[in-house]
Amino acid sequence: MKTLTKHRELVLQDLMERKDHPTAKMVFESVRSKADRISFATVYNSLEYLVDNGMVNKLNIESDSVRYDAFLDKHSHLICRSCGMVMDIPSVTLPNLEFQHLGFEVEHVDINIIGRCQNC
Repeated sequence: MKTLTKHRELVLQDLMERKDHPTAKMVFESVRSKADRISFATVYNSLEYLVDNGMVNKLNIESDSVRYDAFLDKHSHLICRSCGMVMDIPSVTLPNLEFQHLGFEVEHVDINIIGRCQNC
């Protein structure tokens, strides 16, 4: 694993301080005033590095842009179909999620609950 560069650390810190599950563009807009000459490509590549190294999750949600989450504890998401708000909630589980008898070992399950938030 490569070391965390100054820009990667800045991107990771920004994600850890947020609760809004930002897009790469949102992270770029947040960090560009904190770093000299940081480009969108650098932010995007930093996010992908953080995902590849297990420091950040890429959310599997219906959205125009990929969303990122630095909260790595097991949890689920509420997603507003109208405004795109994404909220962490305690993990929702499915009973009897065992597929070993089929030769399949479950590594990760994403449960997203889609609806409309109280502001919409």
